[in-house]
Amino acid sequence: MIICIGNALVDSLEEIEESKIDELNLNKARMTLVDKNRSNFLLRNMNNPVYEAGGSAANTAYWISQLGGEAGFIGKISNDELGEQFQTSLKDSGLKDLTVYESEDNQTGLCAIFITPDGERTMNTYLGAGEHLSVEDLDNDELEKAKIVYMEGYLWDKPSSKSAFLQAAKYNKETKGKNAISLSDVFCVDLHRDSFIEFIKNDIDYVFCNEDELNSLFQSESTSSSIKYFLENFPNVEQLICTLGPEGVLILANGEEFNFRAKDTLVKDKTGAGDFFAAGYLYGLQKKLSINESAEIANKSAAYVISEIGVRPKKSFN
Repeated sequence: MIICIGNALVDSLEEIEESKIDELNLNKARMTLVDKNRSNFLLRNMNNPVYEAGGSAANTAYWISQLGGEAGFIGKISNDELGEQFQTSLKDSGLKDLTVYESEDNQTGLCAIFITPDGERTMNTYLGAGEHLSVEDLDNDELEKAKIVYMEGYLWDKPSSKSAFLQAAKYNKETKGKNAISLSDVFCVDLHRDSFIEFIKNDIDYVFCNEDELNSLFQSESTSSSIKYFLENFPNVEQLICTLGPEGVLILANGEEFNFRAKDTLVKDKTGAGDFFAAGYLYGLQKKLSINESAEIANKSAAYVISEIGVRPKKSFN
């Protein structure tokens, strides 16, 4: 099984005109953490939002299961309507539901996502209950069964959730599993650069990122310089999987570099592109497919999700 650990969120999505970005003072194409008041303000400025279960690692777990893989999700929710919606979505998707309830009544996390005509998604996240994940919330019996534990960088902000990551990674290593992390966003990397680097060096087998996040991690001006630095300083990492937008993906494995072109598609909404890409690649790892085969599924998965609005596409996947 692949166990994904991350923020349990419900997404609220709406298509807007470009002018709304400035009007609402949004940080375009980035993920911004907001408090409850700001979240409610943004929701009031959505005319007809679409609600879906979301959160980066949850999206990845969902798509692994839809591809035919075995996946579970660990996250924290409140005992409210949003939490019920999130949990129902997990069960309907065939996932192993390892969510836990928080006791502080913070509300289940919510992400207000604004989609501009160029397909860019601007996310504004109120983490709510999700950010309070702790070591006590981990299910060691399930972690012991995991072949891969996949962790989203978004959850690194709180000391309690960071401790949960460190404990999950340590336990998984002790039981002969592999650890994977997504760097999630440039703002995460900027905030946690040193601890990310230490965590990756000590505990991580697979790193998922895009080239902006990679260059931010090493404070580099070029991807080629980042690759060189990575190869020289991270000998224990089995694979670096770095997406390059329309240019596809760069994979470093065993000192070798592999490049694969992205799949052509009409972009409607980039929400979930990295999550579905990671899911496709992790599914390949779970099935012991080659790097080429895994990258093919990953690229197809990313193209699939960005061709529709939202992270639960309705059309068939080929």
